Amino acid sequence: MTDNTEKYKDYIQHTIIGYLKRMMDGGSQGDETSGYVPPANHVPHDSVYKSTLHTMMEPYYRMYLYGETPLCKPNMENIRWEMRRIIDDDDLFGRWASEQDLITSAECWGDNMKLIDEPKRIHQYFYLLEALLQKDCYQDWVELSQRLKESLFKSEVYSDYKTDEVLCVLHAFTMIMQQDWPKEKKEENLELLRRQWLFMKHYYSVMTRHIVGVKWTKFTDVANTVMRSSQSFMPHIHIFYCGLMDCADELNLDRKHRKQLDNVIQKMQDVVGRTEPSEMLYELCDALFPEDFQRMMQEHKPKSYKEVEDENRQKDELIKQLGEQKGHLQDELDKTRDVLQRMILTAIPIEQVDAELMKYPPTMAWQLLCELNNSTVLNGIAVWRNAYPALLEKYRGLLVGSMNQQKELIEAMKAVVERPTNSYNYAPGAVHDDNRRQIMLGEERMKLLQQKQLVNE
Repeated sequence: MTDNTEKYKDYIQHTIIGYLKRMMDGGSQGDETSGYVPPANHVPHDSVYKSTLHTMMEPYYRMYLYGETPLCKPNMENIRWEMRRIIDDDDLFGRWASEQDLITSAECWGDNMKLIDEPKRIHQYFYLLEALLQKDCYQDWVELSQRLKESLFKSEVYSDYKTDEVLCVLHAFTMIMQQDWPKEKKEENLELLRRQWLFMKHYYSVMTRHIVGVKWTKFTDVANTVMRSSQSFMPHIHIFYCGLMDCADELNLDRKHRKQLDNVIQKMQDVVGRTEPSEMLYELCDALFPEDFQRMMQEHKPKSYKEVEDENRQKDELIKQLGEQKGHLQDELDKTRDVLQRMILTAIPIEQVDAELMKYPPTMAWQLLCELNNSTVLNGIAVWRNAYPALLEKYRGLLVGSMNQQKELIEAMKAVVERPTNSYNYAPGAVHDDNRRQIMLGEERMKLLQQKQLVNE
């Protein structure tokens, strides 16, 4: 066993660590697939080998996890691939990572990115998190996310925009890890976050109420950047807009800067209105901000042109259906009127005609009665002329009674609407036009005018 251990150590030192060191020292790196050869081709891939590999690689794992410059340097793509291959062979990596301080790790990566400002550096940190996920690193993700939230989600700057950016990525990772998703789905969402991070870091800025990942000092500049960015932002700009609307009052801007922000918000609203929204990030954003995302989308999302067109199309269809229904109803009333007229002409007692009219609502019965009286043929029949005044008085009374019931219902609804309610929680000092009373009075006035017109007839 001892001989095997020494053989493993020699193999790992020369074949794996030696190649890694040459890359760290800036030596010949070759292509991404050269250098490291899977140990199963040279030594038994057993538990002793894996244990030996882990022990010898721990110092390099620490450099990788804590973003130390010798390992996490610019253009570290080949180093990352090599570390990934090594970690894949190490069954103990996840257990080791579970005992590490991931917040300190993120802060160290932030310090490293401050020293060497490489735009793609943040993606290397994503690959580290991907390795933690795949190797089943376990920590108290709820407690970790709460600590990050307490330090990040406030209006004042926590540390610096680079470190805050890495901490935001770690926060997103902790929220993904809390989800009741299979590992494959967590990996998919982490990859989606990485690919969309350029947009998501601007979204994190409005959600945390301070700017992360960019050098801007004003939210107006952040919003303008989002609007001027690549077309890849456009399908998701409504998400940023909702976040910006939600945090605008909490930014404590002076009058000048608030006016500038309001102008940008108005322009962004126009952009959102003419852009087809994508729901690709909805599930991810809901996982990252479970307390706020759905609420903000409901409260602030403006309708796109397509949504407005769809609503208008639905309204036109309803109007068309109502028109067809009205025409159908009028046809039925005309048929009923003709039947009633034939009943009168064939000397069927007026009492039976009255009984048929009573089967209809007061407004329809009134309309049928008026149309029957407009018939020149019926006006020439004495029985009808003698019976009409009593019928007119009866159905006028029924119609007025029906309208009085409607009036009482309107008064009751008005009393409920005017009663103090918690549904209108306006902020102190806010100016809102409350047209509830005017709307109810307008409806009531229309009903009363209709009633007066009918009575005068």
